[in-house]
Amino acid sequence: MSKVDEAGQILRALEVPKRQQAPLCCRVLLALANLTEDQSWREAKSSWMRIHDMIAFINENYETDYAENSRETLRKQAIHHFRNAAFIIDN
Repeated sequence: MSKVDEAGQILRALEVPKRQQAPLCCRVLLALANLTEDQSWREAKSSWMRIHDMIAFINENYETDYAENSRETLRKQAIHHFRNAAFIIDN
């Protein structure tokens, strides 16, 4: 099972709304945990990360091509909801 699928399982277990279980949100969760495909969940790290850094991490590690103008999409579809659910906090 891929890390994106595993992240989806975690989001489902946390009972987040269906829209926040999308692959984009799963990849954001993985970026926030600083996890690549070959790492264990035990290696997850919590560190402050800008949306630009998330896009770069996801593109580098999960074979995507999100453009810099995708920042607002990440913010609206994942970050905002993760913050409201208290999964993340703002600096």
